[in-house]
Amino acid sequence: MRSLLLVLLVSYTSATVFQDCGSVGSDVQFSVEGCEVPPCLLYRGTTINIGFQFISSANTDTLNIDATANIGGVEVPWVGIDTDGCLSTTCPISAGSSVDWNMAVEILAEYPAITTVVTFKLVDSSGASQTCALLPATLV
Repeated sequence: MRSLLLVLLVSYTSATVFQDCGSVGSDVQFSVEGCEVPPCLLYRGTTINIGFQFISSANTDTLNIDATANIGGVEVPWVGIDTDGCLSTTCPISAGSSVDWNMAVEILAEYPAITTVVTFKLVDSSGASQTCALLPATLV
């Protein structure tokens, strides 16, 4: 019964199960379109929507996107992502404010068909990761 309730709750909220990797923001939720439980299948040559919802821990004028994929033990930048996180939300952001951030991400056809761990961060103007998500993914 608990398992069924958990599945229903996850389905209802559309959040994706992820591992937090040091978010300083609170109440962090991460969503990946078409994926609730990892590993997420990311289809090359498509575009997916991703999002973070969180409470900011600090005032910030900027949000920078830091996205990488672990390939052979090396963190490789996610090619094709605009790093300006303020394009997807209103900046500046005040401490204690609720932030709803969403972005379309291209899964380029040129990417290799691999299984990896994607790290996705929103970094504030002081260099702190307001959000940090680790997500196992398979590029197919």
